[in-house]
Amino acid sequence: MKLIQSLITTVLLFVGLTAWGQTFSESRSVSGYVITDELSNSLILHWNTTPNTTQFNIYKRGINSTVWGTPIATVAADVVSYTDTDVEKYTIYEYAIERITNTDDRFKPGNIYGYSYLSASIEAPAIHNRGAIWVITTKLISDSLDTEITQLESDLAADGWNVYMHSLAENVSVGDVKSFITEKQSTIGCDAVYFLGHVPVPYSGVFCDDASYPVPPDGHAETDPNSHCGAWPADVYYGDISGSWTDTEASLRAKRAENNNEIGDGKFDQILIPGKVDIAVGRVDMSDLPLFGMSEVALTKRYLNKVHKFKVGGTPLANEAIIENNFTGADEGFSSGALADFYAACGDNSITQADVFTSSESKDYLLGYTCGAGWYTSCSGFGTSDNFKTKNAAAFNHIFGSFFGDWDITNNLMRASLATEKLNFNCMWSGRPKWTTHSLAIGESYADVTKRTQNNINDYQTSFFRNSVHIAMLGDPSLRLHAISPAQNIVATANANRDNVTITWEATPETDIEGYFVYRSHRKTGRYQLINSTPFTELSLTDNDPYEGTNHYMVRVAKKQITGSGSYINLSLGINAEINAMVGDVAQVIAPLASDLAVYPTIVEGYIMIEQERNDNVAFQILNTLGTIISTGKTKGKNTRIDVSQLASGTYFVKAGSATYRFIKL
Repeated sequence: MKLIQSLITTVLLFVGLTAWGQTFSESRSVSGYVITDELSNSLILHWNTTPNTTQFNIYKRGINSTVWGTPIATVAADVVSYTDTDVEKYTIYEYAIERITNTDDRFKPGNIYGYSYLSASIEAPAIHNRGAIWVITTKLISDSLDTEITQLESDLAADGWNVYMHSLAENVSVGDVKSFITEKQSTIGCDAVYFLGHVPVPYSGVFCDDASYPVPPDGHAETDPNSHCGAWPADVYYGDISGSWTDTEASLRAKRAENNNEIGDGKFDQILIPGKVDIAVGRVDMSDLPLFGMSEVALTKRYLNKVHKFKVGGTPLANEAIIENNFTGADEGFSSGALADFYAACGDNSITQADVFTSSESKDYLLGYTCGAGWYTSCSGFGTSDNFKTKNAAAFNHIFGSFFGDWDITNNLMRASLATEKLNFNCMWSGRPKWTTHSLAIGESYADVTKRTQNNINDYQTSFFRNSVHIAMLGDPSLRLHAISPAQNIVATANANRDNVTITWEATPETDIEGYFVYRSHRKTGRYQLINSTPFTELSLTDNDPYEGTNHYMVRVAKKQITGSGSYINLSLGINAEINAMVGDVAQVIAPLASDLAVYPTIVEGYIMIEQERNDNVAFQILNTLGTIISTGKTKGKNTRIDVSQLASGTYFVKAGSATYRFIKL
C-alpha cells in the first residue's frame, strides 16, 4: 500500500523535486549503443554514466531466451564500454546494461536502477517472411479508397507479409470482430491486424475499483474532478485469443460516461491482459477529427499515401531523435525508455532534447518523444491537437500525459497526430508503461514491439502498468524504421517451352547495396519463397523451377543497415511481375499458421534458413530423394541458419513441423 500511495502522490502532482544534476529519466536509463568490429567478430557496447552511478552490470542472452541470468560483466562507475568477443556473425544477441545508483528509489526499497536493452548483431540476416496480416476495414473506407487500399495490399506483400483483406459489414459489434479474427487465426493464420476506419473499440478495466489499481494509468482517481477511472480503450482484446475476458464487474466513478463500466454492458473487467498476445493490432482511425476540416475518408487517404511514400524510400529522415521532457522533476523518469531505445536505434550523439514542434520545423526526425501534463486534446509544453494541422513531430512518436491515452474521443491528440500531411506514421502512449522498442534497430516491425510491450511482465524494466489492457498501437503495425528505394521496371519472360522464366529489372537508386533477392509465389499477395540464397548485383535471374500455371515474381533490394545496435540486412519493398501458363511443379500451398515455418531459399549454395513466428524449438530433418535422413536438428529462435554447403548437388527435402519443403543444392 505504501508503494501505491507513493505512486498516487507522484501521479497526481506529476512533478516532484528537482533532480541532482541530471533528470530522473537519465538516472533510470542507460544510453547504450553498439559498434561492430567485423575483423574480430566483436560487439562493442558503449554507454553513458551519471554522477550518482556506483557500477554497471552487463547481461547477455540469446534472442529466444526469456532469462537474463547472472551478469557477464560488472564494471566500475567510470567505465563506459564493454567488448564482447564471444559472438558469431549473423546472430542476434540481446543485452541489458544495468546502472546501479546511490540515490534512493521512492517507489521501492533500495536505490534507483537504470537500464538499456539492445538487440545487437553483426549483419543480422534479412527477414524475408513476416507472417500473416489481415487488413480489416470499415465499409466506408473500403467503398471509398479502392486505389489506396490496393496499394496498401501490394506494399504489405512486397514487405514479406502474407496479406488478407476483409471489409466489415455495417453495425458489427466488438464480439463480431473478435469472432472473425479468432476464426481466421485458427484456420488461415493471423499474426497482425491492421484496422482502417472506426472499427468497433473494445473497452476494458475497472480502474479505481480494483484493490491493486486504485488509480488509472494516468493517475486521475475517484477524488479528481475529472476522474479517469473505469474502462479504457483496449484494442489488445483483439490480439489476445487465449485469455478469458469477462463482463461481471462494475466501475462507475469516471467523469466521462464512455469510461463507466457496468455489468453486462459489453465492456470488460480486465486490467491486466489475461492471456498471451499473439496478434499485434494497429489502428488508423480518422473518424471524429472535425478540427482538420476534412472528411474521415480524405484524412485516411492522406495517411495511406504518406506512409506508402515513406515505405518506398521517398521520405528521407535524419537518423536522429528529438525528446521534449516536460516532466524533468518527475521521479518515474517517464522519458527514460525513449532515451535508452533511441540510442539503441540511432547511436551516439543522436538525441536532441528540445521543443519538438520547433525543432521539427527544420529537421525530419526519425524518432520523437514528449511528455507533459495532459488533456484529451493537449499536452502541456508540447501543444494541442490543433497544432497537427500545420506542424509535424517525428516519423515515429512516443507521447505521454494525462487523459489523451484514452484515444477514442473527438479530436484526440494521438489520433490527430496521424492526420498530418508528411510525418507522424504512428503514435504510442509511452510512460506507464514505457514501451520496449529497442529491437526496431535490428529490423523488427512495430507489430513485433507491440506484442513485446504488451506481453512484458518481468522481462524488461518499464515502470508501472506493465501488461495492462490500455497499451495500444495507433498506426500501421507493419512499419519498420528504415526504408530503402526498391528496384524498378521488372519484367518476366518465358522461354519457348515455358519451363523456365528470365526475370529482369532496373537498378535501385540506392548506393552501396549488397544486391538483390528474387522470390516466387503462387499468389500475388504473399507466401513468396526465396530463390537465391545470397544477394547478387546482376539485374537478371533465370528460374528453371517455376510453378505450374501462374507465377508471381518479386525482386527486393538488400542493403546493410548500420544502426545503434550493430548492423542488419535491410530489404526494400519488392517489385512484382506475373507470368502465366508455365510448365512446372504444382505449387505447394501451405496454410500460414502462426506455428508454421518458412524454409528458404529453394536454390541453395551454402545454407538454408528456417524462419518461424515464435521462439519454439521445432525438430527438423533433411532428407534426400530416397527418403534417407541426412541430418537432424532443432530450430533455435525465430531464425535458424543451417549449413548445407557439404551436401552433394541434387534435390533435398526439409521436414519441419507439419510441412515438407524442397530445395535444390547446386
